Amino acid sequence: MIDAPAEPLPVGEDEFRMIADSAPVAVWVTRLDRRRSFVNRAYVAFLGVSYEEALDFDWRRIIHPDDAAQVLAQSVAGEASLDAFELEGRYRNVHGEWRWLHSTSQPRRDAQGRHIGFIGVAHDVTEAKTAELALREREAQLSAFINQTTAGFGQVDLEGRFTLVNERFCEIAGWSRDELMGKTMQEITHPDDLPRNTPLFERAVREGTPYTHEKRYIRKDGSIVWVNNSVAVIRRANGEPFGVLAVTLDVTRRREDEEALRKSEETLRLATEAAGMATWELDLETMEGAWSPNRFDLLGIARRPEARGTFDEWIARVHPDDREMVRDAALRCFTAGAPYTIEYRILRADDGAERWLQSHGSRIDYGDSRPSRFVGVSLDVTDRKRAEDQLRASEARFRTIFEQANDFLITTTLDNRVTSVNPAVVEAIGYREDEILGRSIRDFMDEDQFAIGMEAFNRKLQHGGSTRLTLKLRARDGRELIWEVNSRLSLDEQGRPVALHAIGRDMTEAKRAEAHLRLLIDELNHRVKNTLAIVQGIARQSFKDDVPPRQARVAFEGRLAALSEAHNLLTREHWGLVSMRRIIEDALRPHGEPGRFALDGPDLSIQPKTAISLALAIHELATNAVKHGALSRPEGRITIHWQRAHGDGPARLGLRWEEMGGPPVVAPTRRGFGTRMIERGLAAELGGTVNIEFRHAGLVCIVDAPLPESAA
Repeated sequence: MIDAPAEPLPVGEDEFRMIADSAPVAVWVTRLDRRRSFVNRAYVAFLGVSYEEALDFDWRRIIHPDDAAQVLAQSVAGEASLDAFELEGRYRNVHGEWRWLHSTSQPRRDAQGRHIGFIGVAHDVTEAKTAELALREREAQLSAFINQTTAGFGQVDLEGRFTLVNERFCEIAGWSRDELMGKTMQEITHPDDLPRNTPLFERAVREGTPYTHEKRYIRKDGSIVWVNNSVAVIRRANGEPFGVLAVTLDVTRRREDEEALRKSEETLRLATEAAGMATWELDLETMEGAWSPNRFDLLGIARRPEARGTFDEWIARVHPDDREMVRDAALRCFTAGAPYTIEYRILRADDGAERWLQSHGSRIDYGDSRPSRFVGVSLDVTDRKRAEDQLRASEARFRTIFEQANDFLITTTLDNRVTSVNPAVVEAIGYREDEILGRSIRDFMDEDQFAIGMEAFNRKLQHGGSTRLTLKLRARDGRELIWEVNSRLSLDEQGRPVALHAIGRDMTEAKRAEAHLRLLIDELNHRVKNTLAIVQGIARQSFKDDVPPRQARVAFEGRLAALSEAHNLLTREHWGLVSMRRIIEDALRPHGEPGRFALDGPDLSIQPKTAISLALAIHELATNAVKHGALSRPEGRITIHWQRAHGDGPARLGLRWEEMGGPPVVAPTRRGFGTRMIERGLAAELGGTVNIEFRHAGLVCIVDAPLPESAA
């Protein structure tokens, strides 16, 4: 083939390249020898090669194997036609992805109209193609479902003309698809069923109301088929109805079975009577019907040759207290088709005896024009009811004991799963009953306590009998509960263990009281020893040889009084945390009018031992102020200031005793008992420092100590 001379494109080559390179689709230009003279950037990007390599690239290498033969054949035919042609297939891009490309090739001609090659454009249509294939697959699945299902699908327009049927519908109706397309559903419906069918169809078309009914189709060969149709209106996307769809089931066999069943009713009646059951029927229009002979006997009514009775005769025999309930159940069955099973009392017609009956009733509906009827069965359950009453009374007594007992009643399976608990258990451990049942007792105990319980359980399994032990449980809020538990295995008729019954009693408070009592006794012994030691120290310091007896006695009595006041306060507070302000106020009360003291500080709570040391220290400071300091003169005043200091570390207590208005102070040559007790004893108790400064204007005592965590 001789190449024709290349002709310029309709636009300048530079302008064409610029336009082509800007296009988001692949563009190429070929000569008559099929060699490309130009490709754009999108073409190069798809292949992932250089521009020069793209010009010579053999695109047959990247065609999907399933598409290669078809694409190559169409390409050769298109080029040979020297006319525009299109190709579509899958190609692998530089990333190894298979992409659907739709290409269009247009012939190129020179100024004289001679064919000189093709210009091609390829669009990536992967998403559209994928959606198209998925739609086809769904349509194929739907078509297969409709055609292969055991139900018939028949679609008609709003007039009833068939527009679509599947094979199963044709089989059921007995007409071919082509024959049905020329008919209406009214034409193949049995004439006796149209009066019921037509109003339902028209209402569905008019109001969109779906319905289900049974009717007969007349087949082409004249035979009858009973069908159950579930019918619904079908609409377009805008909600406009355009047809009616019926899902059709062949129920001919079921109808035949029902007929056979009706024929066997007499046999069934005889069988039920032999079992002590009385049967009866009602025509719901006349409210009378056939009764079995033993039904007359059951109600104490003489048997009748025609063996028929009425609804009113039955209701008249029902106990007045049960009559309204029985009548309501029966009427609901008659009108709404709701079957019932009820138990009630009757008063026999012959002797007035009260008997219990159990009755079952159902309304029988037919799909054709036949009216519904009622059938019922009754049997005497008086003996059973009496036994049940006795059992209920026994259970009620047990339930009362179970629910009102203060002790804890628990039953478990042999694998420790809780099966019942009484309200006392629920209240004690804080879980709802449904949160307890079914769980293992292990969930409510620490492992060591569970091991103790399992050891006792295993002893019972081996040796029988009951066990009594004290166990600790965990309440929902984490509290520890102490229970004394007695348990015994429950055995079946063969003597095999089947469950565990346990009775528990809450010993938590008793155990705590016992422990608290021991603690109080130990604390009392400790405090008596400490108090005696304090008194001994006070006596030793008060009654020194160089102190006159009277002065020593006064000092001793004052110190004992301060100690007593502190003990009184602690006793009132049950030897718990006490008020720091109260301790200071009680220690100052014997030493002057309250107006001479200025107290300033937060009301902190301190430990009992600290309170005694603080009370004795304040007493000594006040006694010294009365004898030598600010309180020895009427104008003298004392300021006591304390604060809770917060720094980078733990909180600290700062207390300052400052006297003013008293005589000039001269530092003593030696430290007395009071000074040493304050500086050493109080400092040791507080774990800080206590400094007494004998300033000329008045004595100052400064305390600096860590604040105990219990101080508030």
